[in-house]
Amino acid sequence: MFKTVLIAVDVSEEAETQRILSAAKALTADWDCALHVINVVPSVGMAVVGSFLSDDFEARSKEAAHVQLMEAIADANLNARTHVLTGKVYDMILTEAEALGADLILVGSHQPELQDFLLGANAARIVRHAKASVLVLRD
Repeated sequence: MFKTVLIAVDVSEEAETQRILSAAKALTADWDCALHVINVVPSVGMAVVGSFLSDDFEARSKEAAHVQLMEAIADANLNARTHVLTGKVYDMILTEAEALGADLILVGSHQPELQDFLLGANAARIVRHAKASVLVLRD
């Protein structure tokens, strides 16, 4: 069905990450496809914020996220490559999906809050701008 699947998770949401990985495993069990799991560590952003953090804060955050991602994949007994990036969540997921040639992006979503209606949630932005098919897993 699909050849390259990109599974987007947020390792800071452990239960949600396991839910998405379990769903991805069940969904792709009969497919001959490459699985990639991505976690994006938001960048520090404004210099005013960054000035309060150590110079290696982003690197340490990225490494910690990578360790958590590897543990989550092992817990789910999933055979997948990992990708831990830093930046805007939706932008990095879309960029990585294109770079990998993903033909399916699997992303979790929660019930929208007021801020999501005003700014747009990551899942909504991915759905609007992805060149690949997108499957949104709700709670």
